[in-house]
Amino acid sequence: MLSQLLVLVVAALLTLGVAVWTLRAYRDAGGRRARGSMMFAGAVGLVALGTYLVIGRPELPDAPYAERLAAIKARPASSYNGEEWIAFLSDAAKVNPDDPGPMFMIGQVYLANRRPEEAARAFDAALRRDPLLAPALMGLGRSLMAINEGRVTPEALAAFQQAAALDDADPAPWLYQALAAMEADDGPEARRLWGESYRRMREDDPRREMALRMSREAGRGE
Repeated sequence: MLSQLLVLVVAALLTLGVAVWTLRAYRDAGGRRARGSMMFAGAVGLVALGTYLVIGRPELPDAPYAERLAAIKARPASSYNGEEWIAFLSDAAKVNPDDPGPMFMIGQVYLANRRPEEAARAFDAALRRDPLLAPALMGLGRSLMAINEGRVTPEALAAFQQAAALDDADPAPWLYQALAAMEADDGPEARRLWGESYRRMREDDPRREMALRMSREAGRGE
């Protein structure tokens, strides 16, 4: 049986490639939701930049909320820290209550700041607005994994499976399903899922070598 440590290491490696390769996958997928998915994936980079530029909570002036929010909006978005992003995006969610984008990006900010419970709630809110938003399903699954110390719970697995069904071109949902099969000590299924992820990867995808190696490792137990 593969150790939990191995699963955690692999999960960490997968996460490194998600941001870059999500944008490319959704750009090539086409279809009616490709444009929106590209917007979300591109926004993740901007959100992450603002999140990591400043550590800790913002030192906002002691002023009414509207004034503080106006002060935030007057600054470059790249200077926002995590809490300022939350304030900015929460206001956007109120202005456009049917738009899943702000809640999706709030989830990304919380996840980047290691607040997975709040991230899961934000991704769930985005999915209530658009149940077919594959990036939000991926975010929900990753949040549930973080809450459970890297374990792919049945709820997280269901989210990854739904994301895979919605976007057949993205290898990421298959990677996480392969991790779940590893945790279940199901070598044949893990091998199949690693192969499915490998088949969807570009030739220059940095995760490609890992997926092929893990597929071979899983096949040795058959």
